[in-house]
Amino acid sequence: MAVTKCKNCGCQDSFLTSPAPCPTPAGCPNPEPCSEVFDAQCTIYSGTAIACNNTTIVPVNTDIAVALRNLNTYYCNSVTALQNAQGLFDTAFRASLTPTINVNTVAASLTNSNVSNGVVILFATGNIEYQIVDNTTTSQYNTGTGVWTCPQTGKYDINYNVYLTCPDQTGFGWGNTPTTTGAAYSIALTSPGVSGTTVYCADTYTIVKGVFASRIYLTGGIQGKTITAGTQIVLRHQNMTGINYTGISGDNIDLAIRRVG
Repeated sequence: MAVTKCKNCGCQDSFLTSPAPCPTPAGCPNPEPCSEVFDAQCTIYSGTAIACNNTTIVPVNTDIAVALRNLNTYYCNSVTALQNAQGLFDTAFRASLTPTINVNTVAASLTNSNVSNGVVILFATGNIEYQIVDNTTTSQYNTGTGVWTCPQTGKYDINYNVYLTCPDQTGFGWGNTPTTTGAAYSIALTSPGVSGTTVYCADTYTIVKGVFASRIYLTGGIQGKTITAGTQIVLRHQNMTGINYTGISGDNIDLAIRRVG
């Protein structure tokens, strides 16, 4: 038997504390919630399997602890996938010439009618609204050559818009063309080089002598085009209207490129 000579060793005098007063009857729900607590691993889910499309997240007869972990994992993975997908739309380029550059006319001919032989449009640094990869500003466009270089392999939407006012707003406007054959303005997205061998998309506005045409309107592009990283593209045009165009306030040539897949 252990013996100690210390008085009240390990003990201190104290008094019993009074418990908190009971709530008023209105504060006592009946039946009392959570009157019993069970370990989640000891509680089995026996309902219909919980699934999303063809993926089963919580099978029948899964304990609640595992079921909650499965739901959490599925939710977190879905959120991560959405965040990664959002990054697709944060890779983009846009530039706009307003007012536009001067575009001298060229002779109407079969060779000149091929927009691949047209003049590459150059957007100056001040014309570039943004060029981003995963929402970070980068350099995709060469202002000296007009070449846009694809930063990531994926699917892209590419769009252009043209609005050109005829410098001569008397008579028929663009319809005053002295050219009686092949008067037109063309624009296209092509590969770079002396002549673009690959044409991604193109539009032509045909001018008819003696027909009213105050302005040239063209909107076009290509959607969901798969482009490999490093691929180079230029926007080029050809003025074969017989009328030299000079930049006019309010006119514009826009180019917008966005990764969508």
